[in-house]
Amino acid sequence: MNAFSRLSLDELKSNSAANDVGPDWTPIVPVPDDAPLLTRTILAGFAPSGYGFTNGWRYRGSDGGLLGAAVRFDRPANGVAADKQVLPVTFCQGRNGKREWRCRAFDAQRPLYNLKGLAERPDAPVIVVEGEKAADAAGSRFADHVAVTSPGGSNAAHKADWSPLKGRAVTIWPDADPAGVKYATAVAEACRMAGARTVRIVAVPTAFPKGWDLADFLPVGITDAQLGAMLADAPAASDPNAWPLPSPIISTLPPVAPFVADLLPEALRDYVMDVAERQQSAPDFVAVSALCGLAAVIGNKIRIQPKQNDDGWIIVPNLWGAIVGRPSAMKSPAMQAALGPLYALQDDARKQWEEDCRDLAASEGLSGLDAKDAKKRAERAYKAGDRDEAKRILREANGGDTDEPPCPRLIVNDATVEKTGELLNENPNGLLLIRDELPGFLAKMESEDFATDRAFYLEAFNGDGRFTYDRIGRGTVHIENCTLSLIGGVQPSRIAPIVRGAVSGAKNDGLIQRLQMTVWPDDRAHWQWVDRHSKPLARQTFEDVFRRMRDIPRAEDGRPSVVYFTAGAQALFREWMEEIQTEARAGKLSTTMESHILKMPKTVASLALIFQLVENGVSAVGEEATARALDWADYLRSHADRLYAAGDVMTEDGARVIIARRRLLPEPFTVRHVHQRAWTGLTDRDAVASAIETLIGTHHCREQTNPKTAAGGRPTASYVWNPALTVES
Repeated sequence: MNAFSRLSLDELKSNSAANDVGPDWTPIVPVPDDAPLLTRTILAGFAPSGYGFTNGWRYRGSDGGLLGAAVRFDRPANGVAADKQVLPVTFCQGRNGKREWRCRAFDAQRPLYNLKGLAERPDAPVIVVEGEKAADAAGSRFADHVAVTSPGGSNAAHKADWSPLKGRAVTIWPDADPAGVKYATAVAEACRMAGARTVRIVAVPTAFPKGWDLADFLPVGITDAQLGAMLADAPAASDPNAWPLPSPIISTLPPVAPFVADLLPEALRDYVMDVAERQQSAPDFVAVSALCGLAAVIGNKIRIQPKQNDDGWIIVPNLWGAIVGRPSAMKSPAMQAALGPLYALQDDARKQWEEDCRDLAASEGLSGLDAKDAKKRAERAYKAGDRDEAKRILREANGGDTDEPPCPRLIVNDATVEKTGELLNENPNGLLLIRDELPGFLAKMESEDFATDRAFYLEAFNGDGRFTYDRIGRGTVHIENCTLSLIGGVQPSRIAPIVRGAVSGAKNDGLIQRLQMTVWPDDRAHWQWVDRHSKPLARQTFEDVFRRMRDIPRAEDGRPSVVYFTAGAQALFREWMEEIQTEARAGKLSTTMESHILKMPKTVASLALIFQLVENGVSAVGEEATARALDWADYLRSHADRLYAAGDVMTEDGARVIIARRRLLPEPFTVRHVHQRAWTGLTDRDAVASAIETLIGTHHCREQTNPKTAAGGRPTASYVWNPALTVES
């Protein structure tokens, strides 16, 4: 049998005990020489339901002999690893004498990972990390150290045999989260008990991304040299019963790329920068609003096919964006100035419609006169016995009856989903949904009462979807093209809870990730009084772009036109696609960010098409437009990093609230005590639990487990404050 083939059903059944923990199977350590090889086929057979085998790490003794393995299994979601399990695999003997590989942990005194490295380099310093993947990365980053870890994860440090570290200089590098701090503390105590010569713990900055470890990409602004300095400067581990001084709780809002004028085609840039200067607003706000408006004008008339031959992926260039800024950051004025041409186009279309309606009314009046004459002629034909001629005369007369056409629209603000669907049917090219305060819209989408609305908007993001809803009053309405662009403003404090719901998984169906054109720029460092007219030529050129986009015709058959990348542009787009797909599948991103970047190809292709249309009209999308769109990808990615960090910032803000109001809590206090007070940002239990985790990680408090109640109930976790806080107050 091929050593790397999948197991048969019978073989899968024989290896299906994926969590053997009882006494029926006993690990044999080390693995005997006559044991069957631990192949990928065997490992794949232990995959939990719905998971696939990704990687495995061999545990070996000091002589290199195999002891067992830890194996990572991933559960795919849309082709991306969305969940993982790391399970132990050992060679076991059953009560009946049968011996085989089983998914079972080592017995007590579990071996460390990389014992052979410890034996080969007895004088080298040791670095201890959490997890085998991090250990491999630590060994590569710090080649002068021997990197080890213990099996079983952060809660099983006490089950490992740490005696090989006797007499060694040990430094522990914790993961950047409360669980990592807890693991490091447990390992430090175990190393002391084992007789380690020195024990130190790296002080990981609180500004590092939550959960960061040495296998992850370097945090923004951090170099390998700085990591080396952190390792060298690690302080000695303190007595586990002593309280370290509390660490400051520092907000982790990451930096963002600044907006530069070259991100826009020349026809747009002068007016955008002029508006930003006169309003003293962020140019990001004006630029994103303008692009979302242009996307709505282009709408469904023209699409881009990113691949040359595969016509299964064709993109409608509608865009969803949000501008995030504090109150009075000039969000609404920026949107109004950027979307002025769109309102003007809608007004022109309405005036033309009113004129057409007047002409239609006049025509219907004349038709009434014609109808009287036709009726007389039909009567004469009928009396003459020519029934068919009478019918023909009446049909011709009635053919002029025409219902009043609907008023054309480009913009919608606060319509119900049913009304929006009707407007889309009347305006199949698409609409722009504008919300000055976007959180109201997003909050409504969070409600269970609006589940159907949420499904409709999720479908409308792609721009080419269909949707059918059934209502008693309106009957069945089928929307042929759900083409909707979106732009709105939002304050940081109001977007944070929504982001946190997506990051925590409570509301993570991809709605927030569809806001691809979200920008959250820094506040202007300097403000000055500017009082002058807009630049006439810049404004005229800007408005002309909107008119040209409006005048793009559909194909001769009435269907949307489809354009492609040129060969050079195709190469640029393909290279970028390969980079983000590799990153998404590396397992180093949160599931929220994975989902976000995997939606970016639609946005980047849409921007490339829009830039091509603005600069060169309807033609193949060239390298310049594509390169500019890829610059936007980098720029928007930095703003997405800030957006998804908002949930962590909210947690940190909640932690600071608890500290400031700690005298209102009993000691010890529980999650319930905090939750009952419903303080700002702490109105749900998950938010409270996350804030307390932050307090533990920064040494403001620690957990103590109360004994079971007299009634036998479960012990309740409670928390006590660091005595240093009492001294401070």
